[in-house]
Amino acid sequence: MSDSMGGAPPPPPPPPSGGGGGPLPARTLGDILSTAFEVYKANAAKLITIVAIVVIPLAFIGSLIENVIFKVETETITIGDTTVETAVSSRGFFAALAAAMVVAALAFVMQFVLQAAMVRAGAQAVIGDPVDAEASYRYGFKRLGSVILIALLSGLIIFAGFLLLVIPGIIFAVFLSLAIPALVVENRRGTDALGRSWNLVSGSFWHVLGTIVVAGIITGVIGGIIGAIGGSNFFLSWVFNAIGQIITTPFAALVGVILYLDVRARRESLTAETLRGEIASGA
Repeated sequence: MSDSMGGAPPPPPPPPSGGGGGPLPARTLGDILSTAFEVYKANAAKLITIVAIVVIPLAFIGSLIENVIFKVETETITIGDTTVETAVSSRGFFAALAAAMVVAALAFVMQFVLQAAMVRAGAQAVIGDPVDAEASYRYGFKRLGSVILIALLSGLIIFAGFLLLVIPGIIFAVFLSLAIPALVVENRRGTDALGRSWNLVSGSFWHVLGTIVVAGIITGVIGGIIGAIGGSNFFLSWVFNAIGQIITTPFAALVGVILYLDVRARRESLTAETLRGEIASGA
């Protein structure tokens, strides 16, 4: 009792192997979601901080462009007893377009930094290691070029698949969905990360697809509900869109990490110590 009252930090959550040091267990969809939720609860403050550093300014700028710069001016016309509002113009279109392009470029870069930082932080949280926001961002910037390369290669392959009547694009997206975790955890680069993802998903395609879809629905619904609270008001739109992203992004990242570990556990004798060593070697 005296130790707990003395302000000692709580112990980290147990590793996904249950603390026994053996191979990580294979998980069902429900297990992945519940584990992500439990790890999220245990590390919420630090995971949310990592997301908030990027999301708050980008959400502010996005809301500014959408609700102020690109806001359509209207004119009210009365015809007899009928009042009609018509769109007149969007002010400063070219200036707004230039600003939007700058923001898009900034968001493009920062989203990749955030993605790498979140995957690394998520992997550390899952095995019970302390999450360090500063170290996660240092890692994200260090691996920025590799993350962008993988994203571009994946995007080109998926786009080509969508040109082939959509279904191949969905299939390619699922097979390549674990490339970023393979980069972050195993330090695989470029086509090696894509090949690693493809091999891991092989034999677990429906499991991976189902997990991605369900997690996407959960985060999309929660984020959409929170974001809709702000309506068209600039300030409220920024606040609630940012809150929605800050709340849902860590959960989505954790699901992705745990899914990646799960498919590895189904194919390899992966332990928490092995995973810890891989993360440390890639730092």
